[in-house]
Amino acid sequence: MQTALPFWAAHGWDDVHGGFRESVALDGSAIAGERRRVRVQARQIYVYARAHHEGWFDGLGLAEEAATLLRQRAWQVDGAPGWVHQLTETGDVASPVRDLYDHAFILLALAWLGRASGDAGWYDLADETLAFLDTELADPAGGYRESMAGQQWPRRQNPHMHLFEALMALHEASGSAQALAGVHAIKDLFDRVFYDSKTAMVHEFFNADWGRAAGDLGLVVEPGHLCEWAWLLHEYQRIGGEPLDPAAIALFETAMRVGINPRTGLLNAAINPRGEVLDSSSRTWMQTEWLRTAVMLCQTGSPETSAHAERAGAGLLGYHLHETVAGGWIDQFDGNGCPRSDRIPASTLYHAFGGVAECVRLGPGADRASGMAQ
Repeated sequence: MQTALPFWAAHGWDDVHGGFRESVALDGSAIAGERRRVRVQARQIYVYARAHHEGWFDGLGLAEEAATLLRQRAWQVDGAPGWVHQLTETGDVASPVRDLYDHAFILLALAWLGRASGDAGWYDLADETLAFLDTELADPAGGYRESMAGQQWPRRQNPHMHLFEALMALHEASGSAQALAGVHAIKDLFDRVFYDSKTAMVHEFFNADWGRAAGDLGLVVEPGHLCEWAWLLHEYQRIGGEPLDPAAIALFETAMRVGINPRTGLLNAAINPRGEVLDSSSRTWMQTEWLRTAVMLCQTGSPETSAHAERAGAGLLGYHLHETVAGGWIDQFDGNGCPRSDRIPASTLYHAFGGVAECVRLGPGADRASGMAQ
């Protein structure tokens, strides 16, 4: 509220060309010439729209300006339907690919922009975006194709996970029946394809018919995504009134049991189904997803989940938020706890915001934080 949101509104915004920067240097200064992913623009719009809605930061004007500019530069700008994938620093199209991951975050941004502003026109644009997905990217085998005019393989659970989040937000904001139908369809895909109940893990990569990808790719499991899905399944229960899927608890327990690097106390980037480490590095977003899920599970009253929340917070403060510019983070550490970042990616603010938002909503400091916001 007091540091990160003002920092990124100032340092993360391009006063010359408009739009949000893709990243900033470790000292907070601008980095020139970077391509800008549409998904990052959408993530920042979401953050400032929701921050305004929650009363934490006067961000609606910034969110609306960014969304208006993004619509002009990226929505059907080349005569084809959908949102383009990347822009140059000056706002020209750098990649005309239509990417599923991007569209998921566009929908999340539009859901919260409509909610914060009261302008139903943003919901109309979300409906058009969802119609594009259902018309152009829907796959008869289930879910959606990776892209239009871009890479198709391997198929990934990750963009579907974020689309699941976005469609729940859109349904909650606008009452969209189409969005709710999409939520249930992705939950079915989670049940049939992504989740392995024998190991209580979510697999990442798949082939054309949603069989697990061959070779090493088919073995990849990301503990950060286990936490993220655990939180999303609780959201599914809250928004849809469905019984809580036992996978919500099992996924978090798996992440805590086999996903933590004993040298650093941070989540490993990747493990295999046997719990063996494939990548011992850590990024900021993994820790914020751990924190968000642990804080939510603290509502069960379990001392164990409270300890997990404390451990997640300690990892963030001890590594990713330690000795960095105020409002930023050290995005990546290797498995021995050595920093491996040369810039601060703007994309991580979405995750940091989500982790803090859950702490404010559910944590013991919720009343005090609400008073600060007002």
